[in-house]
Amino acid sequence: MKMKLNKILSLAAVMLYAAVLTSCVKQDVDNPPANGLDPGLTANKTIAQIKALYVSGAITKISGDYVFKAVVVADDRSGNLYKSIVLQDSTGGINIVVDMSNFYTSYETGRNVFVKCKGLVIGDYNGLIQLGGYNDAGSVGRIPQSLVGQHLIGGMWNQSYVTKIVHNFSTLSNTLDQNTLVKLEGVQFDTPCTTWADMVNQTSGNKNLKDAFGNIIVVRTSNYANFGSGLIPGSIGDVVGVFQIYGTTKQLVLRDLNDVQMAPSSCAPALPIGTGGLMSIGSIRPLFSGTGNTFVSGTKVRGTVISDKNTANINSYNLILQDGSSGIMVRFMSPNTFNLNDSIEIDLSATGDSLVKYQQGLELNYIPNSSATYLGTGTVTPNVVTANYVSTHLSSLESTLIQVNSATLSGGGTYSGNVTITDATGTLIIYTRSAATFSGTAYPTGTVSVKGFLSNYNGTPELILRGSSDVQ
Repeated sequence: MKMKLNKILSLAAVMLYAAVLTSCVKQDVDNPPANGLDPGLTANKTIAQIKALYVSGAITKISGDYVFKAVVVADDRSGNLYKSIVLQDSTGGINIVVDMSNFYTSYETGRNVFVKCKGLVIGDYNGLIQLGGYNDAGSVGRIPQSLVGQHLIGGMWNQSYVTKIVHNFSTLSNTLDQNTLVKLEGVQFDTPCTTWADMVNQTSGNKNLKDAFGNIIVVRTSNYANFGSGLIPGSIGDVVGVFQIYGTTKQLVLRDLNDVQMAPSSCAPALPIGTGGLMSIGSIRPLFSGTGNTFVSGTKVRGTVISDKNTANINSYNLILQDGSSGIMVRFMSPNTFNLNDSIEIDLSATGDSLVKYQQGLELNYIPNSSATYLGTGTVTPNVVTANYVSTHLSSLESTLIQVNSATLSGGGTYSGNVTITDATGTLIIYTRSAATFSGTAYPTGTVSVKGFLSNYNGTPELILRGSSDVQ
């Protein structure tokens, strides 16, 4: 009986011990450390020591068993950073390029990351130091997604990091401060009430930010940023972002709009324009208000196409339309079917923000292809001008057919890229896309006459040929 009782008591003790053990284990599982745990890795390098391996203009493969620990200071949650993780420690910052989207779900801002550098390469992209994987082009490539987890091991969340306070942009070092988080205080944008990026043409935006000393830094915003269509404030305030460089240009990359600490501007939308009937190009051009305009219902324009999409020296979405002495670029929503010398009519009231400027050139933008109607054929006689006249009358000659006589050409021997026209009054640039069917054709020597339509590229006049036959 006593033996039986002892067995019962022993069994009860085992069950009690097991219950206590189970309770302890369950408590540990239910209450993990609030900010997670760092992995069992020991950092033996700093970011500054890894960047010291960089050799200007070269790609260096890292063979040592180097590990550094840093905090993510910028991720891709907003879409403004594309496959680039920015890490920072007390010695500096570095950009790591990965072939991985939505990485913020694993490497979000404020998380510790231990980077195992062996097998990675370090180099630069136009002066911006990057860490990544080797590619066949002999440059820094993105780390394949399948290998990201082997090199970047996440640790604790919600870690602090330093943001450098800056009042004078000239104090920012292109080498020491690049890829670090900075706060620019007492600054103002040059172009309030414009969008961060060009969402219509789906291109990134560069906006000038000025400090109290007149220094400028470029705030670059991707057209994939979820705030790209927002309006830039005009007040003086503070802006936070990742400091980067492109060549010698200082740039700032926002993480999201929380980085912009400014009072919002009152940006009234542009009023609709137009007569509700047929208008000339010459009467439309002065209506641009600086913020983009829509047209009232029924507003139309007619003209003759003076560009030639068939030679590929103009984007197939675009054409140049002229009536009388005025012209304008037209950008459709898909490749257009109109040819050189086609006469067409366009209904301008079927889309928003129809009259805009792109790279300082005025255009009728985002026109539905169904809004354009073929009327027949027409001809436009080129306006004979001199090189000097072009340089002083760009605004009136933009997007019109011109001709320069008694000129010579110089450059690389073929039309591709920039070729210089020289006449007795000065010089002018011919620009030819590398995709143009005649880009590899050698231009003639001796005295020639040149015709084409005039493009406004950020305030610089460029003559665009329709084909090599425009030079005779």
